[in-house]
Amino acid sequence: MNPITCIDVGGTFIKAGNVVNGKVRHEIKIETGEPGMLTRTLLQIIVELGGEAVGIGMAGLVDADGTISSPPNFPGIESLPLKEILQEELNIPVFVDNDANMAALGEHRYGAGRGIKNLIMLTLGTGVGGGIIINDKIYHGRGYAGEVGHITIDPNGPLCLCGNYGCLESYIGADRITERAREYVRMGVETRLRSYAGKITPEIIEDEAYKGDHVAMDIVAEMAKFLGIAISNYCAILDPERVIIGGGLSKMGDILLSGVKREVARRLYSRKDIDIVFSELGDRAGILGCYEMVIHSI
Repeated sequence: MNPITCIDVGGTFIKAGNVVNGKVRHEIKIETGEPGMLTRTLLQIIVELGGEAVGIGMAGLVDADGTISSPPNFPGIESLPLKEILQEELNIPVFVDNDANMAALGEHRYGAGRGIKNLIMLTLGTGVGGGIIINDKIYHGRGYAGEVGHITIDPNGPLCLCGNYGCLESYIGADRITERAREYVRMGVETRLRSYAGKITPEIIEDEAYKGDHVAMDIVAEMAKFLGIAISNYCAILDPERVIIGGGLSKMGDILLSGVKREVARRLYSRKDIDIVFSELGDRAGILGCYEMVIHSI
């Protein structure tokens, strides 16, 4: 089989690679850059990789015709007919779906969801995405199912980039947790995070939490609480066999996962033994999900 170019477009990074027979080759990871340059950036990646077809997982609302609508982490994009534009430029098949759907599909076929018929996946990064697999297939609903990052945690909460108030994403997205850390520093709270001169990242928060810094530990605990609430709501409705947590922030490891499991067990009325695990594929989950989408579409 000829290579298929598969691209996972996140709010901060674009991960891409050619995939042949389920094996990823020639990987690329670059910063996403300005929203206005997105189409040009994708064209450059596709030309460089040179596959015979293209699969793209894109953050935000994705219509069946491959049009992207008002992605919260891509300001300025209201409606982008991405599939149409790329097919006209390249004259090869292009398929587009939501990035979290693609990550869920990749894990279902090749990773932590192998052999699981019904699962949900949350991707934690710049934003918070969700994908649902029911009876071995992505569940789209009318098209936008799985947008767990925009369920309301607190109706009086902060304004989210989607325009709603109190969304999960506005509590546990990467930008929010780093801003929370800066708030502690500005208030003069004693914490080793003060030594990073305003350049706090989720990786630094993770590292300091494992070292026992109380502020970093509080931030991760709060993140686990809100994530556990969201997963509990998801599970109460869908009753999945497994929940998979992926994305860059999932690298926080057991200090996050243990808190999530406690919160879910405390809140769920039905099954309290939901299997909650981290992604096995990391950055490759979305890439391999795109591959599955393409090979079952052409």
